[in-house]
Amino acid sequence: MAGRKKGIGQIVTDLERQLNDDYNALIQLTVEGLSTKENSPVDTGFFASSWKTGTQKIRAEDKREDHAPWSGIYKARSAGGNQWVHTGKKPVGSQIKPRFAVPEFNFKRQPTVYIGNTAEYAGYALESPKVANFVQGEMRSLVQQTFKEKTPGRIFARTGSSSSVFGSYTRL
Repeated sequence: MAGRKKGIGQIVTDLERQLNDDYNALIQLTVEGLSTKENSPVDTGFFASSWKTGTQKIRAEDKREDHAPWSGIYKARSAGGNQWVHTGKKPVGSQIKPRFAVPEFNFKRQPTVYIGNTAEYAGYALESPKVANFVQGEMRSLVQQTFKEKTPGRIFARTGSSSSVFGSYTRL
């Protein structure tokens, strides 16, 4: 445990630090998991790229048309070449590029962290079962993996006389 203070007197500090690390790791893994085509509906990639965390509820108000590289996916030049028109075709070249960094949180000061999507059409996109399947399925294993007790190194103490070559070792 690099960076940990030594001594039993620091157990509360070390435990809180470990809980904070695990808390933030879980939040990061959740956002990373949601930002994939396996766990979010992907047409242009804008929805999968728009997962955000915060201490307030996340507002779904960002328009795809206002953010490159997703803004031009449905557009093409008109026959005259001087005007952009909506193609109405299924987009090609969807891109998932997470738009928001995941900040660090403190589980004591911010016991509630919201993870939401800022895409204006998030309500419609969430009708896809992908997000629900991730939250109801993979989240459980993420929590268990992240918060499981870390296995410390092993310590053995020798028992028997110090002159005995065949003294036994007991695991502490």
